[in-house]
Amino acid sequence: MNKKMTFCRASSCYSHLHLLLLTLSVSIHPIESCTNILITPGASSDGNPMIAYNADSGNLQGMLYHYNATDNSVSVSDGDSANVDVNTKAPTMRQVYDWDHGVYLGEIPEAPITYNVVGNTNEHGLVIAETTFGGVDILTNAAYAQKGAKIDYGSLIYIALQRSKTVKEAIETMTSLMDEYGYASEGESFSLGDRSGEVWIMEVIGRGQYKVGAVWVAMKIPDGMIAAHSNQARITTFPRDDEEHCLFSDDVITLAKELGLYTSSPDDPDDLLFSFSDVYNPVTFMGARASDARTWAIFSTLAKDTTFEKTYEDYATGQNKTNRMPLFIEPHSKLSFENIMTVMSNHYENTALSFDQDVGAGPYKAPYRARPLQWSYKDISYHNERAVATQQTGWNFIAQIRMNKPAPISSLLWFAVDDSSTSPRFPVYGCSKEVSAAYSGKGTQDGVPSPLLKFDMQKAFWVQNMVANFVYSRWDDAYPYLQTKLATIHEYFKQEVDLFDDQLMELYDPNDYGSMVDKATSFSVQAGDWLQKEWVDFYGELFARYRDFFTIEEDREDPVCNCKVQPGGFSDEWKAKIVEETGEHYKCLDDNSVPDTFEMLQNKFRDGKSLRGGVTKAE
Repeated sequence: MNKKMTFCRASSCYSHLHLLLLTLSVSIHPIESCTNILITPGASSDGNPMIAYNADSGNLQGMLYHYNATDNSVSVSDGDSANVDVNTKAPTMRQVYDWDHGVYLGEIPEAPITYNVVGNTNEHGLVIAETTFGGVDILTNAAYAQKGAKIDYGSLIYIALQRSKTVKEAIETMTSLMDEYGYASEGESFSLGDRSGEVWIMEVIGRGQYKVGAVWVAMKIPDGMIAAHSNQARITTFPRDDEEHCLFSDDVITLAKELGLYTSSPDDPDDLLFSFSDVYNPVTFMGARASDARTWAIFSTLAKDTTFEKTYEDYATGQNKTNRMPLFIEPHSKLSFENIMTVMSNHYENTALSFDQDVGAGPYKAPYRARPLQWSYKDISYHNERAVATQQTGWNFIAQIRMNKPAPISSLLWFAVDDSSTSPRFPVYGCSKEVSAAYSGKGTQDGVPSPLLKFDMQKAFWVQNMVANFVYSRWDDAYPYLQTKLATIHEYFKQEVDLFDDQLMELYDPNDYGSMVDKATSFSVQAGDWLQKEWVDFYGELFARYRDFFTIEEDREDPVCNCKVQPGGFSDEWKAKIVEETGEHYKCLDDNSVPDTFEMLQNKFRDGKSLRGGVTKAE
């Protein structure tokens, strides 16, 4: 049944709202971070749903958050149980901090029972992810925030995971929390999946400063389809009479009318053409180009419709903002874990938005740019492309929800920190009671600032950043080598999981999961520990191979270093750019000069000449 929403705290709110509208322009609050992909069971190669998530923020240190299951209920009278403090008999309270800003929002009563949560999944196979779309200024500007709101979008995720077993329970929990305690964030798109196979997208935006909570729409993705979102609201029109596939707040349309954001048309008196996205997050140039274009890149790669890329190219480039993409598509084939890893590593390669060839890519064609995303030159605004894979990712995952497994091991989180195209993922079971020390830590949602100025070689975040930042400097050379290493690690872990699942099922007892959970925890911790050591070693291997702009490969016949040292050099395209910009500044004036001096020296060495001066024993 559609949720009934209380949307007014005072009888005077309507007059206040109309007065406010007289002084406010309806501008859009842009956000450019995070990407999600939702895969239904019928669209996956193993018949199980998946959700992929890149959490992108330059001030977010990658950690695997963990919350143990708790029992906060105590007996307060014969036959009664309540969530209270043993000594004071007062309710056990939970402190709430804004995940984005670390600001203390207040406290709310804790649930009597909470579930084990690892990252963005829990012991019952529920997975929740998000991207922020911002929205219209009147509902997202901090100046008009809900006073006293205690629930931000990060809290919604982690509290819902601790209190819910299924998608429907999570939607009920999240909307009830916002209604009761207010919503303290901007517009959000949430991805939700559970072990029943249901996969939903839910979009919310706060009701503004004079009302409590948020308006929202949640839609179930049809089986066999995939969806994605990337910082642009995606739900447009939606059915009003299909509770199995669509839920929404009762005031999602009336609020828009009160705020002057939407007016009914005589041709559509029932507002069937009302579009959540177009009303609450109208597409701007950057909304298409820097946000929804990532969804376009994902869909273009995976769509069964081979014309998809060109059909919506004018939308992705920001030239035709009305050519909106569908909420979901049919993939070209059943999608594997590897397919999803590939698209979560996308940099717009070989598309109209490819940015690895212009001067900004440097001599090694790196698809990365320094922030800010938008910049100006001589009073003209420009922008950088914003790809799926990006340097400021805090952490990322692909969650497999295995419907044929017992609840504690049904969700398998393939977790990584930093850039999704350069970071190795390792498997973590949703029931794990501990996490690897290399990935452990508390976040701002627990009131703990990220220690981003404290370098720590024992933490995966720093080691994986070291690898990524080194690869950026030699992208064309080093990235293919890195990809080979990633494929080897992921294949190793896949085989280990297959073997270990069998061992866990031997311990399966529907009345006692204890032994299974303990063994799954041990495996998850050891996997993270092993990967940390492996990646430290791999950094050393990369550094030795690509130091000082050389490419150094093993050559056992070489008597100096048992290696072949080759110069990185420049491509002809980059040489042309240098000559075009500098003219004859670097031109050799000696007619006998040889361009590839290093190669000449290498050849001389083979003939007995020493690269260090002097002569070799061969002379």
